[in-house]
Amino acid sequence: MPLFGFLALLVGAAVVTGGVFVVARLVPVGWRKAHNDVLGIVYAQIGVLYAVVLAMVVVGVWDTRAKAHENTYAETNALLQIAWYSRTLPPQDRARLGGLTEAYTRRVVREEWPLLGEQRADPTAWGMFTDIRELINTRQPATGPDQVRYESALDSVAQLGDARRERVNEAASARVPPLLWVALLIGALVTIVFAQLFGMDSVRAHAAVVFSVSLTVGVLLLIVYEFNYPFSGALRVGPTAFELALDRIRGLT
Repeated sequence: MPLFGFLALLVGAAVVTGGVFVVARLVPVGWRKAHNDVLGIVYAQIGVLYAVVLAMVVVGVWDTRAKAHENTYAETNALLQIAWYSRTLPPQDRARLGGLTEAYTRRVVREEWPLLGEQRADPTAWGMFTDIRELINTRQPATGPDQVRYESALDSVAQLGDARRERVNEAASARVPPLLWVALLIGALVTIVFAQLFGMDSVRAHAAVVFSVSLTVGVLLLIVYEFNYPFSGALRVGPTAFELALDRIRGLT
């Protein structure tokens, strides 16, 4: 998508730049140059306002993706702690908890991750998490050291649940609101159209300026679009953390 999107941006910027030659034919350059001062003041105000809003959105979607990526490691860290805890249990419980932990991790990688790109979660993975939580919650530690390990396991399963809910919520709702998209697109249109109205002696130089402005705004909008949902698109958060954890859990259980 980024390559196709960038090619589309180049074509779109070229088409928009063609408006410079249309304006040059329809509106005399002398008239436009006479109004450059007024246009410059208005353009500066609109440009600064749009640049601030666009920058805030870009930073926001980048931060959302970064948090989603970081959260996957928080979830897998909890899974690894649970896998380690399973090694301290009697053989039957160890096999059951270790098997559930491995099956849950594998299910997330193979089945749930594609669903996250569709803003959905896997009900089976939810059920596996519930089984892990219930198995740990119903344990009755017999000795002091067992109690210490049990309390650590309780913290890990709580962390697992929090990280999982956050991941599912991010997949379902972490996006740029439609109204903000409308504002971004209108701002881009106004910014580019205003750039076409300035009067310059060289039409080619004017065209180069408009092309540069159009391409810059387009690239930033493409970044927002690609990061709109953290688990979909070409720049989506991948299941790397779970794949690494799965290899480790297999060795532990």
